[in-house]
Order: sequence, then structure tokens, then C-alpha cells
Amino acid sequence: MRQISNIECIKASSVQGLTDSQVAQRVSAGETNVVKRTVGKSYWAIIVDNILTIFNLIGLIVFILMIISKNWGNAFFYVIILANTLIGVGQEIKAKLAVNKLSLLVSPTITVVRNGQEQLISLSSLVLDDVIVLSSGKQIPADCVVISGSVEVNEAMLTGESLPISKSIDDSLMSGSFIMAGVCHARVEHVGKHNYVEQLASQAKKFKKTKSELMVSISRIIKVIAILTPLFGIGTFLVSYIKFGNAWQDAIAVASGSVIGMIPAGMVLLTSVTLAVSVIKMARKKAWVKDLYSIETLARVNCLCLDKTGTITDGTMSVEQFIPLVDNPSLFSYVSTLLSATMDSNDTAKALRRHFNDTALPFTSAMPFSSDRKYSSVTIEGVGQVLLGAPEFILQDISDELSSQLASFTSLGLRVLVVAIKQDNSSEVAVQGIITLLDNIRPDAQEIIQWFYDNSVDVKIISGDNAQTVSIIAGKVGVVGAEKYISLDGLTDAEVCDMATKYTVFGRVKPHQKALLISTLKKFGLTVAMTGDGVNDILAMKQADCAISVASGSEASHSVAHIILMDNKFSSLPKIVSEGRQVVNNIQNSSALFLMKTVMTLIVTLFTLVLGINYPFEPMHLYVVDFCVIGIPAFFLALRPNKNLIRGKFLTNTLYSTLPKGIALGLSVIGVYAFNFIFNFDHDSITTTAMLAMSYSGAIGLFALCRPFNLVNLAVAVISLVAMTFYFLAFDYVFENFIKGFDETMLFYVVCSVLVSAVIIVVGNIVTKKLKRRGMIHGTT
Repeated sequence: MRQISNIECIKASSVQGLTDSQVAQRVSAGETNVVKRTVGKSYWAIIVDNILTIFNLIGLIVFILMIISKNWGNAFFYVIILANTLIGVGQEIKAKLAVNKLSLLVSPTITVVRNGQEQLISLSSLVLDDVIVLSSGKQIPADCVVISGSVEVNEAMLTGESLPISKSIDDSLMSGSFIMAGVCHARVEHVGKHNYVEQLASQAKKFKKTKSELMVSISRIIKVIAILTPLFGIGTFLVSYIKFGNAWQDAIAVASGSVIGMIPAGMVLLTSVTLAVSVIKMARKKAWVKDLYSIETLARVNCLCLDKTGTITDGTMSVEQFIPLVDNPSLFSYVSTLLSATMDSNDTAKALRRHFNDTALPFTSAMPFSSDRKYSSVTIEGVGQVLLGAPEFILQDISDELSSQLASFTSLGLRVLVVAIKQDNSSEVAVQGIITLLDNIRPDAQEIIQWFYDNSVDVKIISGDNAQTVSIIAGKVGVVGAEKYISLDGLTDAEVCDMATKYTVFGRVKPHQKALLISTLKKFGLTVAMTGDGVNDILAMKQADCAISVASGSEASHSVAHIILMDNKFSSLPKIVSEGRQVVNNIQNSSALFLMKTVMTLIVTLFTLVLGINYPFEPMHLYVVDFCVIGIPAFFLALRPNKNLIRGKFLTNTLYSTLPKGIALGLSVIGVYAFNFIFNFDHDSITTTAMLAMSYSGAIGLFALCRPFNLVNLAVAVISLVAMTFYFLAFDYVFENFIKGFDETMLFYVVCSVLVSAVIIVVGNIVTKKLKRRGMIHGTT
């Protein structure tokens, strides 16, 4: 029903459309299809998300307390928090700008009829009562009604119904759905916020988006720390202030040391910045990543489902032969008429038009190609219904002679179509001729397929073409198990699901069967990526963990894709997968550095609270670890190459790597108190000894994380160790007697604690590796 408007409704014809003055009238009245949308997060959301974090709030509270107590040295930590926030905001905005530039390259357009001529405009320039032209692959931009022609529409994204729905004159078309087949002219009934899809979108905002494994794990860590931090901070303050009678300023400084020590603020920054930098790098490689966490999903993919066309082949075809089976000189014209009448624009139709270019004959009706039907048709007066498509979908009975002839072509990897005629009031279909087409194989296809096998990714080929033809082409490019092929024609949904893991090549696959295959593979624990470029791929792409399309693909595929290859090159995919794996593996490994300080602080704080003794550190005592052992090395390590397949859960993997290091650091501090029973240190000496033991034990943890050593990794670890020693000397010079009462006895303990820490970390790594080998935990190697 037409939206309420002060503008008089104009039922323009499909030939004339609106005039310029009518368009201008609607623009001035605000009846345009402008909808406020942002690509990814808005700039305001980026700023808010980076500033309003629980860690920043805790840090601000501690900073205010430091200012009130005039403890300037301990207040310096807030500079680090501010820097983290600014860097995070800057990198995310930079990534958004890069993504916005790419999004403009694939901004959808629509063909409208105005002043009796067709013209291409942006969707936002569409106005109420405009006459638009819709064809296969197009997403319907506004609610409208068909005024000429007929189409088949997929409304799965709106209603969940996967089967195509036929629409003809006076039928309504809902915005957000896709044209599967056919061509029509439609008049716009609603624009902007009045469209059906926009009403759905406003309701969808009430629901939370699905979070990634990385995001969920970090959120859990933040929640646990947010609960423990105030409890342990208050407890530490009370012990210092009440039991030991320290001044409130000193008690606040000690409590702040516990609180700040627990916060792995740099881990959140590392994650957001590394993902943002990766988005920028991918943009330079002509890949549009729609969401930061899509990188993680792609990195976890271990099963890649490809359509033959556009991936193994380059999407171009050529007619090899046209073999008439009857003596009919008009047969060539019949095919030309069908192509003209259906106006199909797929790759097959384009190749056929280049070959069959006769003048079209008069026709009464036409039915465009459909991925479900696998054929198209046209009704020509005096001839009957001419059909063109897959033999097994057109012919009910295929003779042995014809079957043998068709098989000889498919065995060569050729695509085979038949031309047939069905007379009016007759169920018999008479085959008239055979058309063979050759798919052009990409020159780099074999190298790319091998790359995925070398990097622990299984490959499956899913196509609507003849299974044997697809199998032969897949074999030519090195697909392992290409000889294991099956046609899904006529199989039930249950049978399709049963075949998903038993075969490598699937032919004659209908759109809903593609989705079934993807969902079944996921049920077997696989992380599945699906490449697609057509409207027949959207159901499967929606099911996939990671959906990948190309810039030249349909608007349908763009709308559901997580990643769009802007250069239309399948060869870009290995680089993008490698980038994703590097990012997630390195975030996972570097997070162990941040969390080892958190684990150490929790252990030491709990120990001091249980025994009722003074917590040894103030915030300034942790600066050296924050800078030299964790912060700076973590960002260098986040850039190192790592293309290993991601396995298991981020939280589990990180904790198994963190715990040995965190326990080693915690024991190095606790051991000082045991050592104190013999040598009776004062509190300042305990702090100095504990700080040095914890810092150099942390350096051992860094060395362990840098393995296997190469020039860069070793340089990071050694420079960190040298910088840490210089830091102590410099800080001791700036803040007089920062290292208080240090003597040979304390040096002996530091050396012993570092050696013990090394043993704990080595043993912990050995145990973790054994658990991985036994399958008790999963992680990257």
C-alpha cells in the first residue's frame, strides 16, 4: 500500500516513467529513498567504545586518588591509559576510513525510467512513484508493485522462506528481497524509513549481535577482573591503613598497585589496534572486511566451499559446438529468440549471446533461467515452447545413444546444454540440438588450491553444473578427492545432509541444498567459509561462518558477505587468510604477556590478604614490566608472521600459556617473604627485591614466548632485557633511592628466583604440549 504523502500518486507507465519536474517535486517534499546508514561502527561509537571501558573507569578512579594524595610518581600510569585510548580510537577511525573508500566502489545502483529513457542512479536518488527496472541478482531497493514483466523473488532474508516466489503484474515486491530470475518494471510504493526492510531493521536493533570467540573471551576476562579488582583493592587498603597504621596516602598507593597490576588494559588495546591495522592492510590488498572480528572468523576456517565458476574458472565461457540433431534451419533463431526474450544476464547467457546472434522471432511468453529449474524457455507462435538447459532437467527419458553422446562431452570437462521443443497441449519434449561450452580455468587456480591444502584447509566444490564436468575441472586444478563426486538432483534434504562429508564435489546443487551442505559441515565441527557471487549463493553464504564475495558479484552476495574481494581475484584469498591467522595467533600469544602480570597480581594480593601482610608494590613499581616486558614487545610480536590454523578456544589457549608464567612471577614475589624470615628485610627492601625478581622473571616469560627464535624475536627479547636494566638505573636516578637497600643477599635471591621461574615456565610449556598431543586441549603450535 502506498505510503501516506501529500504528493499526488502518479501511475507512470513502464515506458515513460516520471518527468524531471515530478522527480524534483518529490525531492523537495522529502519523498526520497535516503536512509541513514553507516558502514560498520559510526565514528561516535568508536570514540565511546574506546573511552567508556571498565578498565578506563577503574584507572580514572585510581588516578584521581593519586592526585588527591599528591602521589605524582604513581599517577604517571594514567598517561599510559590515555595513550592506549587515543591509539585505539585513531587506528579504528583509520580502518573505518579505508573501509568506507572501498564500500563506495560497490555502492548499489538502480536503473530507473525517467522522461521515457532508462538511466542509472544511486539508491538514495530514488523517489516515490519512480519506475525501476529489476533483473536477476538485483536487491529490491524499495517496496514496489510490478507493472510489467514477471520475476522470481527470494524473500528468505525477510520471511525465512527459501523457495523462490513468482511475481507478476500488480504483485508487491518487498524491499530487501532479491530477484532470482526474470526482468520486470516496478513502481515504487514506499521510500526511506517507510520501507518494509527498514521497519524490520529498527526492530532488529533490540537484539544483540553475535560476538566472536575473541570478543567473548576478552569480555569474560574483563568481567572477572572488574569484580575482583575493587574487592582486592579495598582489602589491600584496609590491611595497610588499619593493621599497619600507614598514612592513608601510602595505603592508597599500595592498594592502587594491586588494582593497576590486575588490569591488562594493553590487551584490549592490542586486540583492537591489531585488528584495525589488519583491516587497513587488507584494504590495501583490495579486500573489504565489513567487521573487525570477521578477520578472526576467516582465520579459523578449516573448510572452504567453492563454486566452480569464478573461483576455479574465471567466469567466462565460450561455445565450443552447436550440434543440431534435427534438420531445422530455424533452430539457431529459436535460441536467439529465447536469449532475447528471457534477458538472462548470467555468464552462460552471455557466452550464448556471443554465438547465437540472429534476429529474434515473435514470441508470446518467456521463462528465465532459474537455479532451481536449471533451464529457461520461450513460447514462439507456430513452434511451441523452446527449452534450453540441463539435459536431465528438460528430458524425462534420455535414449542410450543420446546419453552416450552427452557423456562423451562431459568426460572432457565441457558444460552441456540441450535445446528442445515442447508442443502445445503435449507432455512430450523433443530434443533438437546440443550446445557445449568451455569454462576457462584460472591459470593460478592449482597453485591457490594447493596453498589451502598446505595450510590445513579442506576444499569442497559446490556447483549447479553437471557433477562429472565439475569433477573433471576440479581434478585439473588439484582438488584432492575430485573423483568423489555426486549429483544432488532428486535427493531429499536428509540424503543431502548425509552426503556432505562423504564427497568432495557436488553437482546439480540447488540454492537451498548449498545451505544444507554448509550447515551440515558446521555440525561436524568445521569452520566453514563459502565463496559466492550470485543470488543463488546467498542462502549458503548466510549459513557459512565466513562469507566471501567479489566486487563484480551481485548485490545479493554483497549484502550477506563478510569479506568482499574488490579486485575480483580469487588469488587474493590466501593472502587474506594468512593475514587473519597472523593477527589472531599473535593476539592470542601476546595476550599471555598481559595476563601473566594479572595472574601474578592476583596471586600476590591474595597471599598478602590471607596472611595480613603489606602488599609490596605501588603502581610505579610495575611500570618496567608494563613497558619493557609486556607493552612494547607485545606490539612487535603482534606483527610477526604466523599462518598456523587457529584451534580451540581463545580463553583456554591463552590461559594455558599464561598460567605457568603468571605462577612463576607470583612465586618469585612470594618467595621474598619466605626469604625474609632468614634475613629480616624491611618493607622497602622487600619491595625492591620483589620488583627485581618479578621483572626479570617476566623477562624469562618473554623469552619463552619469543620462541622459536629468529633474528626479530631474539632482538625483541634481548632489547627488552637491556631496556629493563637501563630503566631501573634511570628511574633510580630520577626518583632517589627507587631501588632501596639492594645488596648481595638480595641479588642472590633475584638470581635464584629467576632460575626457579625459568624451570616453572619450561615445565609448564612441556606439560601443555603433552596435553595438546593427547587431545586434552587445543591450541596453535
